[in-house]
Amino acid sequence: MTTRAAIAAKLDDFSFQKMNFGGFLMNKRAKSSHALWTRTADKGVTELTLLTTRDYGEGNVYDVAAFTLDGTVPAEVVSELRQQADALADQVNLRAHGYVYTCLEPWDGGGTIWISKKPEFRALSRLDQGIYVIPIQRLTGTVEPRWLAWAREGDQLNVAIVYKP
Repeated sequence: MTTRAAIAAKLDDFSFQKMNFGGFLMNKRAKSSHALWTRTADKGVTELTLLTTRDYGEGNVYDVAAFTLDGTVPAEVVSELRQQADALADQVNLRAHGYVYTCLEPWDGGGTIWISKKPEFRALSRLDQGIYVIPIQRLTGTVEPRWLAWAREGDQLNVAIVYKP
């Protein structure tokens, strides 16, 4: 059985990160993620809670997910967030907001990448309760995102979806 601790331990190995985050510009993403992971003490793996999903056909599947850094999102909050995420996905184009999170990078875009300019779904987060919400574009339509690696450097939370635990 795959566990959060087992995945976190695997992330210390560059080859594991290369398998999950590599494949672009000579594995630049995997190298950047591995460097961040190994230099940061405040890090871990958590499970995603899917709030809503939209399948646009031809493998174009988008999810809205919630997570906490230290465990499960409380059931009463999940119920509320599911309603909000579902309604929002019907009001705005989820395809315009989904992001692949294929390497450790700022969960909110950090003001430097395009996801920082489209905050509607991330605005569902309850940061005061440690609950984060992210819109996800799946890498493959059939594999639900379940695991999320995170690393905090300074005040910046970086996240990546681990599709191959």
